[in-house]
Amino acid sequence: MSQDLVIQVHDAGTLDWSVIDRESGNTLRSGQAGKDEAPDIADRSGIDRTLCILPGERVFLTRINLPARSEREARQAAPFMVEDELAASLEETRIIPGARAADGKRWIMAAENDWVEALQQRLEPVLVRPVYTMADYQAAADQEAALTLFDRRGDVLFWYGQSAQQDGTAFGGAVDPDLFGQIAHAIVHGASGGDVAVSSSLGLTGAAFRAVSREDLAGRARRMDDADLGDLPPLFGERWLSTLDWSVVLKPLRYTGALAAGLLIAFGALLGSEAMYYRLQADRFDAASVAVFRSAVPEVTRRVIPAEAERILGDRIAALGGGETSSFLLHVTALSELTAGNERVRIEGIRFDQARAELRVSALYTDFADFDALSAEAARLGIGLEDNGAREGEAGLEGEFVLRLR
Repeated sequence: MSQDLVIQVHDAGTLDWSVIDRESGNTLRSGQAGKDEAPDIADRSGIDRTLCILPGERVFLTRINLPARSEREARQAAPFMVEDELAASLEETRIIPGARAADGKRWIMAAENDWVEALQQRLEPVLVRPVYTMADYQAAADQEAALTLFDRRGDVLFWYGQSAQQDGTAFGGAVDPDLFGQIAHAIVHGASGGDVAVSSSLGLTGAAFRAVSREDLAGRARRMDDADLGDLPPLFGERWLSTLDWSVVLKPLRYTGALAAGLLIAFGALLGSEAMYYRLQADRFDAASVAVFRSAVPEVTRRVIPAEAERILGDRIAALGGGETSSFLLHVTALSELTAGNERVRIEGIRFDQARAELRVSALYTDFADFDALSAEAARLGIGLEDNGAREGEAGLEGEFVLRLR
């Protein structure tokens, strides 16, 4: 069973709402809300669209042929096409074009922007997508008449039918009953002699006049064709025309998205910090490499870079029978970095095994736990250590270990 939620907003700020069965036209539930109050519609199951009927005093509606190739161009051009017809400035007015019809024309709806925003915020908790907005004088219209005059609780709504419409000018409006008597002739004259559908309570009679049905605005609005509703401007925004509420769909993903973004930022920061750390470590290793080279080859006094220092030292080791160029310098540099500032471990001797690419180190420990601390520091620096044991000696606690570069 298809149901419409019809909300009729009054100029004074109050509103009426009703849930209507679309097929039978029966009103299933109804209620009212005071000024600036949100309607209390607890059960919205079965409702599959919302019709918002806005007061004619607040809404300007016309239809024009917009020379626009896209929806974006239409939104940009619409304000300038109706600017002369509006009572307020463009900056204060929300001007929305509807969908382009087969004849190239579009509905243009305008209303005070602050009023629309306040109303939208008030109604959003109960709106059911899709949401269609219309002026009450359009809902009151008799589609076969050149002019409709409808009694809305004393005020008079008027609407010019298709035969009397003038593109770019207001197609309808709302008139105070005290003023209507003075301008009724001018309004009727705008119908150009066509039929006039009029509420009997207005007391207008004549050959061209016929009675308009007594159906209320909510009932008249729900009988509008779906195609006609789809052409109306989405005053509350195009997102309310979609039956899919993306905010509801995406809401569960917001926390996940925020968490993922946080993790991504943290991961990026970690990578940046790690890169900076390794860059500093590399600079320290390079400086230590050159220092070891200076100590081993004091006759070379010119400036050398770490790669050159390793090559020269490797050539000298090879000349002594060490075979191919080794990574001796890198291992010694790593050992120097490992023991820098460590007063509990004293290096007594080193032996480099080029074939196995490892440095065998003899050291004096202050305590048996010193090697454990040395291993922890090696793990932090990315250096591999293998303990070959320690024993009490004449000079102290003598230990040996093997250093490998990972």
